[in-house]
Amino acid sequence: MVREKSKYYNFQEPVHVYVVADASVFIWGKKPAGEVITVPAVVAELKDLRSKSMLHIFEARVESPTRQALKAVKNAAAKTGDLKALSFADLEVLAKALEYEAVLATDDYALQNVALHLGLKIEPIGQPRIKRELKHVQRCQGCGKSFEGEACHDCGTPARKRKRCVK
Repeated sequence: MVREKSKYYNFQEPVHVYVVADASVFIWGKKPAGEVITVPAVVAELKDLRSKSMLHIFEARVESPTRQALKAVKNAAAKTGDLKALSFADLEVLAKALEYEAVLATDDYALQNVALHLGLKIEPIGQPRIKRELKHVQRCQGCGKSFEGEACHDCGTPARKRKRCVK
């Protein structure tokens, strides 16, 4: 029996949702809606029996990302200034989410920031979602101009260890 189109109801097939999970999904034990995918580096981060069993209970697929996706993620993280704050597992999770254009399930704010810059959707697990996109830049103590690198290109003043965030 074939359903007829109705002006009151939309009988479209449900959309298949992929969710790429960070370690926080398995640590918190909170299953996101959709098919759960993770990366080998996240599996290596899971130390206790409970979080490892959550990986199996959620029937998560474990896949490695492509080199092209990793390269794109590293470039995006460098542009936002979050590259130093992200681990290898974080970069792999972002790359896999970019490949599938999937929802990213994480509590890591640096990860969420880069995901927003890449246009990915975010599902927080136990912490609130990041409020706005940020870009980390160096501000020169001598002349006040923003720059990237170890020293100001205009006056030569060395960089501070902390970076400022701009909207």
